[in-house]
Amino acid sequence: MAVSVESLSHEILDKAGVRSLSELASVFPSAHTTDAHIVEADVAIDAGRTEDAFHFLSLSHSTLLHHRMTQKLYKPSKDVESAGVSIPYNLLEAERATLATTGKEDTLNLVHSLPSDWTVVQITAQRLGQNYFRKSGSSIQTPGLYISWCKCGPEASIIVKCVASPCSQDVRGIIQELQLINEEKRILYKEHKGKYQTQSSMLEDLQDRLKSVVHSMGEVWLRHWCCLLVGSLPPDLEHQLDQVASRILAHHSPSLTPAQTRLLKLLMSCPEGAERSEGWPSGGLNIRAGVASVLGESVRSSVVKDLCAAIEKEEQALSVIRHTQRGPVILILDKIVESLPWEMVWVMRNQPVTRMPSLRMLTLLYQHHSGLSGSVLTGCVNAARGFYVLDPENNLPRTVERLRSVFSETGWPGTVASKPTHDELKEAISTKDVFVYAGHGSGSQYFPGEIVESARCRALVLLFGCRSVHLAPRGRLADPWGVVLNYLVAYCPCVVGMLWDVTDKDTDLLTVDLLRGLQGRNGPPGSPLANPPSDVALLVAYSRSLCRSPLTTAALAVYGLPLHLCSQSS
Repeated sequence: MAVSVESLSHEILDKAGVRSLSELASVFPSAHTTDAHIVEADVAIDAGRTEDAFHFLSLSHSTLLHHRMTQKLYKPSKDVESAGVSIPYNLLEAERATLATTGKEDTLNLVHSLPSDWTVVQITAQRLGQNYFRKSGSSIQTPGLYISWCKCGPEASIIVKCVASPCSQDVRGIIQELQLINEEKRILYKEHKGKYQTQSSMLEDLQDRLKSVVHSMGEVWLRHWCCLLVGSLPPDLEHQLDQVASRILAHHSPSLTPAQTRLLKLLMSCPEGAERSEGWPSGGLNIRAGVASVLGESVRSSVVKDLCAAIEKEEQALSVIRHTQRGPVILILDKIVESLPWEMVWVMRNQPVTRMPSLRMLTLLYQHHSGLSGSVLTGCVNAARGFYVLDPENNLPRTVERLRSVFSETGWPGTVASKPTHDELKEAISTKDVFVYAGHGSGSQYFPGEIVESARCRALVLLFGCRSVHLAPRGRLADPWGVVLNYLVAYCPCVVGMLWDVTDKDTDLLTVDLLRGLQGRNGPPGSPLANPPSDVALLVAYSRSLCRSPLTTAALAVYGLPLHLCSQSS
């Protein structure tokens, strides 16, 4: 007797003890069920259920990493103790519970447990399924996005917006264009080795194309929704914004929903366009288009004109708010868009930005470090306590020449032109505050991922090599993977590295200035690090402008928790 698809589906769901595909995806999270969560999020958005949409989108990120971390948490206790540091039982149980969360209330509790000055921004591609059936070699279309903005803490505020795919005919697939730029760059150095004039001309073209990618991301793709990529304001300025917004919206408040009010406040307080520096394109917010979009009105409507006129009257008060330093932003990027240089979009430049694979991994890492005494999260990163590995393959003589003296200045122990042992490296990331690798790649050839995961990392890790925090695709279904995720599984609080291949000279010069900034040493007057900030992510953001090549500037990324450096006096 023929069995219908519907009856077979009901039978499968019944045996699994669930009522819907969404519940099945929650019980058995995997790369195959990611789309089910996104479909549920889309339904929730249409119904105006913002918190449900945020919850479902949070479940769609990094399921492979969750499985890997779960395996680690349930290892026999003797394996945990062999790492050198035992985890208190109550903390271990809390971490297991965090990864096991599947309900909306559980997700909201995770958000409530995070610091109130943190902002989580999830960026998720729409309709992932269409890529599964794409013809091999065909172009990757720039997808529409779900952007989830969440101000964390006990009084969390959540916004979820759909951002359409760019309709401009002048924009090539943004993701594919970045892939082509990196492929052509690798070919350039391979086929034109020693031909400096040819290389220079071709590199200039690739740099211009990269700047066009960044420009398209902000101005054509995100447009006025760039306001959803900003961090929180200090409490006093947040109060001031409330007062200004009350005056601006005085005649409109009765007709506005709470979500519309929150969006309008983000629009009117969004940092002003970044100035054109180091050749990067400037940007800015089209307030009128944003207001029209929030209100669902035409840009020429009288309501939009009146509201924009009210905003213009408050320019002086808003200017102070727009120019203030924001709180940290934690970017959670799905596998479709994680390779893009989001930190270079105009609204995020010179802001403290870190990346994390998922909300659950962010919360777990925060729980772990805030629950352990002596953590660099609850205390600070002491840059006097470090370890370095410089050119372990002994084939980068110019890198050694440029970096040897700056490492000597730190007073750290380390290795130069020799391969460290696994035990040396495990001890370094487990007991030091800073670990720096300067060589080829991520150093995984000396310190494999499984060895990293067997450690209990407490150090800020800086990997100055090509593709050191790159996540390599593993087919169309599975999540991408890279060494940076091994470090996160080992509880590393923060990893700084490169998203793609970079040149050694530019990276070495960056390393010199960044290491001195870590130690609180002032750079030349007028330089970005003339007075280096104590915020590690902000220090990295300022350091980007020290790179000579835009291809290096955009490659630099931070994964992990927002950390701060100890003052020199302490």
